[in-house]
Amino acid sequence: MTNSKHSSSKSNPLLKGLLMTTGADLFDKITSSKILLVGAGGIGCELLKNLALSGFTHVEVIDLDTIDVSNLNRQFLFRSQHVGMPKCTVACAAALAMLLPPSLTNDNSNDKSNQAKYSYTAHHGNVCDNSRFNVNFVKGFDLVLNALDNVAARRRVNRLCLAAAVPLVEAGTTGYLGQVTVIDKQSNTECYECQAKPTQKVYPICTIRSTPSMPVHTIVWAKELYKLLFGPKVEESMLFEDQTGDEKSTYMDLVMDLRSKITAAVSVGNDDDNNNNDEKESKESKDKNEDLDDTISSLAASALVALYNTEIEKQLAMDRFKTAQKVPTAICKNMIQNVILDKKYTNKNIPSKQTGYKQTTIPSKEECIIEVISTIMDAATLLKSGETLLPEFDKDDTLAMKFVTFASNLRSYVFGIDPIQSYYSAKGIAGNIIPAIATTNAIVAGMQVLAAFHILKKQLEKKDGELKQVCKYTYCLRDKTRKGYYLQPTILPDPNPKCFVCKNAMINLSLDTSKWTLDMLLSRIIKKELGFMEPSLMLGSSIIYEEGDDIDEDEYSMNKSKKLIDLPAGGVQSGTVVRIEDFTQDLEVDLCVNHKSEWEMKDGEEQEEEEKFSIGGDKPVVASSDAITSKDASTGNAGKDDDDNDDIVEVLAEDHSANSKNINGNKRSAIDIVDDNDSSAPKKKARSE
Repeated sequence: MTNSKHSSSKSNPLLKGLLMTTGADLFDKITSSKILLVGAGGIGCELLKNLALSGFTHVEVIDLDTIDVSNLNRQFLFRSQHVGMPKCTVACAAALAMLLPPSLTNDNSNDKSNQAKYSYTAHHGNVCDNSRFNVNFVKGFDLVLNALDNVAARRRVNRLCLAAAVPLVEAGTTGYLGQVTVIDKQSNTECYECQAKPTQKVYPICTIRSTPSMPVHTIVWAKELYKLLFGPKVEESMLFEDQTGDEKSTYMDLVMDLRSKITAAVSVGNDDDNNNNDEKESKESKDKNEDLDDTISSLAASALVALYNTEIEKQLAMDRFKTAQKVPTAICKNMIQNVILDKKYTNKNIPSKQTGYKQTTIPSKEECIIEVISTIMDAATLLKSGETLLPEFDKDDTLAMKFVTFASNLRSYVFGIDPIQSYYSAKGIAGNIIPAIATTNAIVAGMQVLAAFHILKKQLEKKDGELKQVCKYTYCLRDKTRKGYYLQPTILPDPNPKCFVCKNAMINLSLDTSKWTLDMLLSRIIKKELGFMEPSLMLGSSIIYEEGDDIDEDEYSMNKSKKLIDLPAGGVQSGTVVRIEDFTQDLEVDLCVNHKSEWEMKDGEEQEEEEKFSIGGDKPVVASSDAITSKDASTGNAGKDDDDNDDIVEVLAEDHSANSKNINGNKRSAIDIVDDNDSSAPKKKARSE
């Protein structure tokens, strides 16, 4: 090797030791390899630092998140002036500054020609966006590093890497726990989807609405109330009540009036903009603005009276709370009304807006009322200024989090639920947060880069399919083993023969084919549960549904509303095999459908039988007869509810309902919300930062 090939080690003293350790050949492989990093959060920041200081000169980073104040305590590449900026952009610039020799970071240097050798490229976007990040895109890299925190995105990257035959180094952390593994199709290793993922615990709707006994119950209720007030469709909230029914709701009319007045704030804001130059019209606009504020505050108080007093008294009279642990006590009507009469919801009286306020403060009953009304007023003010409200709850949105904190506490006061939550503790429950440990992120990121060295060395030796010999599935433990180790390496597992992703195994599905429509099958199972992006469905040789850029959606739209048994080509009967293809992920799988109309009901369960389904179980016998919908449907939406929220975890739950998934032979229950975390078992796969 000539010395010129190692000029980077000469110009950057940090790399001299690496050259001596790895040898010239592997060092050249490291500096010339193209690396894709997905995620620039807690683990992603650590990885970028490690990559830069290890001599990787060609790195591309995908991340859709922006920097929040809560990220600054552990995502060390970010500073306060970066808040609101894309994580990937800031992180790439910071890492590049670590990698560049001092001469290239000096503006007075004349030696800028070498700067082109160093490339850290940011892609601010969703990795599930197939128009930008597809199989051909991934094929352009030597290996991929994952630093994600949500199942949908990690599942997407897993499938892209399998289709592109590019090694993937996957990692995750949960508090003090963590793990690193290598996924490689050529080496016949287990893929990310070979084992069922831990899921969040399910709480029956009747518990949330009628018999809450834990803070998490009231927080779920408050999140649904946020959806009822500010969501795009009131019908999507579990608190929605149809006013055309026999039993009139005590609060729905007031909620609908309040929604309409909040929405009206947009037009008032537009009038203000148009009347700035006319003194008379400006005064009229101001009066109109004040009248609207008074109306909104009055309606907000009336809605709170209905929710926390009238509705509770009504349910008590009907003996609806006989199964509650404590008999609820309605919030005093006068207490709510006095907040409006005394205008206690103005800034000078709002506790959270006072100097010295701490997020760990436990609010009183009256303070909760003041805060809820003030957040509703703040929402109207935002709309007047031309801003928009988040249609879905996000724990990192201050307005949404304040509303949920204090609305849930009011309900806790009603039902005598202890402890009352501070803003800080409520955020931990609402966002399913456990404390993020920066050192755990640093440990797993270091192990990822060591795994990358092993992979590149095998690629250099033209032994790409032998990664099992040098790479391990390594667990980071909270408690040391009997030998005193905190890192526990194990051999890379073989693929699960039942995995439909890497082994194309048949998926068995049980549901009521006479009740389920094709649209329900597509949205709830094929896209949401199985993660298909642009599926094509075939019965025998007949295409019954197809998606894609060049596909006419109208051609198959008529089939979406049909029951499965009424589809063309004989429909879907018990034992029918539906072929599903997704060319964006190079994925094909057979779905064997078993008709099931009767289900065992669990205590407190309210789900309609026609909505139940089960993935897994024994393959049904084919019938002798001729071959016989939803929110968050597409996993491509890995946005704010599911995207790089660095502290979100999922927790293994009991099987509470028949709506269970057994995709690869491991039964798991449906997802709703988490309230507990079992951090004792090292075999539990952690969620990533």
